Amino acid sequence: MSLRNGADYPLRQFFRWQRGEVRWKNEPKELLFADLPQPDRQTAELIAQTLREQYHLEAFYNHSRARIYRENLYYLALLETALREGGLQLGEEIFCADVGPSDWFYLPALYALLRWYHSPHGRKVILHGFERDAFRIYADFHSRYDHALSYLKGLEGVSYFPQAFQARPQQYDLILMLFPFVFLEDHLRWGLPKRDFQPIALLAAVWESLKPSGGLVIANQGIAEHEEQQRLLQKADIPFHSAFHFDSPLFRYSFDRYVLVALHP
Repeated sequence: MSLRNGADYPLRQFFRWQRGEVRWKNEPKELLFADLPQPDRQTAELIAQTLREQYHLEAFYNHSRARIYRENLYYLALLETALREGGLQLGEEIFCADVGPSDWFYLPALYALLRWYHSPHGRKVILHGFERDAFRIYADFHSRYDHALSYLKGLEGVSYFPQAFQARPQQYDLILMLFPFVFLEDHLRWGLPKRDFQPIALLAAVWESLKPSGGLVIANQGIAEHEEQQRLLQKADIPFHSAFHFDSPLFRYSFDRYVLVALHP
């Protein structure tokens, strides 16, 4: 696998496959939580309505696929909880980086959170996404890059960079690492070269890039990844402020989700 990745990955970076904008048909949302038992369904519908109103998601509600909309609600709730549990305060302008966002399907939720969290009139958002494997081709023959640019269309201040994250000293107020690879086997399974598996060096670059009092939010799937992530943070000499398990009826995954929040001194 490592040898194949070492050949395939450079080819993707060389050809940089792009087909342009991806267009999706809107899907009805009335039965969004029909798979849940009645008590959970009522709870999910109430949370969804609150998030939709609080974060001005009407346009996204009316122009999105049902599963993507539902997952965005989950990500929004998770990140909102991370900000609250971590005691993170967002100023009138937020400069944020998202490291390894894949095709950035959750961007509508992330952008809404950054713009409207504890900001009735909306703050200015500058958001950078860094994806080292942006030209992987999907079943629809579009690349991750195509999908990401389609999700960010119309969102002011958002940029998607098809490259690995590198340190930008004291530049960001907030950095997200949502489900980074903490085990080599997962890194290889997703097509990346073995030489690029450097989780501690990446953490060091991220930590260096935070402004004083800036926040780092890391989400992991499963208790094994969560515990390994804590070990990596300790090795990188990054103290985390809070750690919690996140559960919500908004969406169900095979592995539980865990979150760590670190505050830069």
